Amino acid sequence: MFPRLSESRLKLGLAAAVWCAAPAPLVAQEQSDGRAGPVWTLEGLSPGQCVRFLVDPSIGRRGLYEKMRLLPAGQDESLHPALRSAIEGQPEFATWIPSSLCLFYSDAVSLSGRRFGGKGPRKRPMIGIWAVAATEQGSGARRDILLDFVGVGSGLSQAAANAKVKLSEAQSSVSKVPGSDNDLYEVKIGNTRLIWNGRPVGDSTQVEQPIQESWLGKGTSGTVWRIEATFKPEWSRAMVGMLSIEGKDDLAKALKASPIRFVGPVYRGGGGRLRFSR
Repeated sequence: MFPRLSESRLKLGLAAAVWCAAPAPLVAQEQSDGRAGPVWTLEGLSPGQCVRFLVDPSIGRRGLYEKMRLLPAGQDESLHPALRSAIEGQPEFATWIPSSLCLFYSDAVSLSGRRFGGKGPRKRPMIGIWAVAATEQGSGARRDILLDFVGVGSGLSQAAANAKVKLSEAQSSVSKVPGSDNDLYEVKIGNTRLIWNGRPVGDSTQVEQPIQESWLGKGTSGTVWRIEATFKPEWSRAMVGMLSIEGKDDLAKALKASPIRFVGPVYRGGGGRLRFSR
């Protein structure tokens, strides 16, 4: 767990593996309702990682849909242990909403029959998901709200738009920190800039179960998508490093205001699939 900081820099401790995954061949998740939409396939995760934090309910409500309700951290039975420790120590944040910003770099992304990939680690495509915890009224089924869906890769945003998927263009650069073994990731999403300076540590752990997520998000032309995601990385590994956050838009403000920002672990190998329906 990391304490709240007044500045935007954050020292990251060892991150225990939270997601579980298996290296088995990827199997499409079944859809039992709605009209089938596009399928996104990620090949060779390298790497994937998430920032987990809490947001003020007023930010979460900006993406809220009819018949959906935000899920406060104090009522989230699946709340990440680091976030749970934060609200136990500062109970005033129990009404805030669990949120995650996940970035998935891969060797290639396939969409609507087209394959997008780049040669070399600095040109890998990336997709990012910023979501807040929510449930469907009545059934109580968990389905988080997608606040932003971003991507890096030549032609990726246009291909997404052709499939009525709203994808914001992000910027990303990957390099090595001179004189160290650290990686330097710089990601710009809107007016938010994230800089991660760190490295994996410890032994790699083979993950055993797939990661499954479910979101509701806006597309183009008034489309609202249900998105079912399955990720199957092969390995996870803890990380140490430092995260810096710059900017003044909603994402930057949310990250800076959170009483905790927990990063890690890092995932490599395997792949993922996102299925859209409406």
